[in-house]
Order: sequence, then structure tokens, then C-alpha cells
Amino acid sequence: MHFLLLGMAIFVAFYLTNPEWSADSKNEIVVTSGDIDRYKQIFRKQWQRDPSKQELEGLIRSHLKEEILYREALALGLEKDDTIVRRRLAQKMEFLISDATVPSDVDDKELMVYYEKNQSRYMQAVRLSFNHIFFNPDQRGQRLLDEAQATLKTLQTMQAGADVTEDYGDRFMLSGRYTRKSTDEIAREFGEGFASTLTTLTPGRWEGPVQSGYGLHLVYVVQQEKARVIPFADVRERVKNDYFFDLRQERNEQVLDKLKERYQIIIEDA
Repeated sequence: MHFLLLGMAIFVAFYLTNPEWSADSKNEIVVTSGDIDRYKQIFRKQWQRDPSKQELEGLIRSHLKEEILYREALALGLEKDDTIVRRRLAQKMEFLISDATVPSDVDDKELMVYYEKNQSRYMQAVRLSFNHIFFNPDQRGQRLLDEAQATLKTLQTMQAGADVTEDYGDRFMLSGRYTRKSTDEIAREFGEGFASTLTTLTPGRWEGPVQSGYGLHLVYVVQQEKARVIPFADVRERVKNDYFFDLRQERNEQVLDKLKERYQIIIEDA
């Protein structure tokens, strides 16, 4: 709102101090030296060199074409009832509100308050290191469960460690060993049920069988790192981005609620 009022004030001041300015002047298109400098800067960023005379003239012609078509479209009222134009203008208004109401920076004290209030966003999921032996249902058929359970009994009787050979099971298309994988990563490869079950297993022994989307697995959990809150120092930039995102949303809603008061809103019964 501050920017809107300031813009209106500048317009009125210009109109009052330039009496020679008239409605006819809106038919003028002025390409200023500042516009030309901007075209050159845009060209340099894209091509890493200055534009030639012909290229600069082409940029100016492109600008004039756009400006003329834009003005003619407005004159014909083509912006009315256009969903894309409405959405774009509403978006620009939202950006304007954010720029006018959201501070440019925030101190760590305020960020810490936000961090502590939203600690669930900054949790590190459970991480597991594990080995597994795979039993293929396509190869074993109805013997699948019995053979997996028999192999588990053998391994537990032997008090076998994690590094047993894959000869106990079937060939697996992915890895047989995983180190410090989060439950989310495990779920993406094996399924939610498999990942959830792994968090309940006792580290340091073979357990199972555990069902996945591939078949059955005997699993040896080598290490389980419990879920924890990531220290503020490690996620400060992420906290800052989240803080400003939420603040923009909040301020936009507040301003929108104020603006609504200026309108009588009628919603007809369908």
C-alpha cells in the first residue's frame, strides 16, 4: 500500500509540475538512454559481449513493437476477462504487498524463536545401516516363507554376523548392504512397510523375514541412528527461507483481509 500511495503521489506531482503534458502525450513512445543501457546490459548477460549497432537497433525495434501492441491491446480492452492477465496482475500485486510489508532481513534471535516453534520441520529421520538376504518369490514359489524361516534359524543358531555370503539367499538386483540410509530413502527402494519394520528390529542379529515389494528379506541391522533435531547452525539458511516464506503468506493474508473490507462480496447460490 505504501508503494501504491507513493506512486500516486509521484504521478500527481508530475502532472501538476508539467502543465504542457496532455492526453495527446500518451501517443508518444520515448526510448530513453536508460532504456538503451538496459538493453545493452541484458544483451551482455546473454552473449558476454556488447551488441553491434544493428543488434541494438533490433532490440529497440523489438521494444517498440511490444509497446505498440501492448497499448493497442489495452485500447481494445483485450486485458478484460483474460484469466492469464488477471492471474499475472494479481501475482504482481501480491509481490508488491510482500515487498512493502516484509522486512529485508531478520536477526538470529527471531530465527531461533521460529526454529524452536517449528522443530518438527528440522528433524533428521531415523538412519539405518543394514545388510539383507533376499528370497525371490518367483524362484521359490510356495516354499518361499518356509525356506526364509529355515535360513533365519540357521543364521541365529550360528550367531552369524552381518557379513555372511549371499549364497544363503537369491540374487538381488540392488545392493545387499546399505549404510546410514534414512527411512525415507529406504522406503523409496523397498516400500513404506519394509522401512517401518526395520526401525523395530534389534541391531546386531539376523531377523525377519521382512516383506518388501520384491519378496522376503532376512535383515541384519548394523546400526540405528535415532531421529533427532538438526542443530540450528546446520540449517540456519533453510530456517531463514522458511521464515520469510511463512511471513509473506501471513502478511499477504492480513492485507487481503483489509482489502476485502472495501468490497461488498456477494456469492450467488448456484
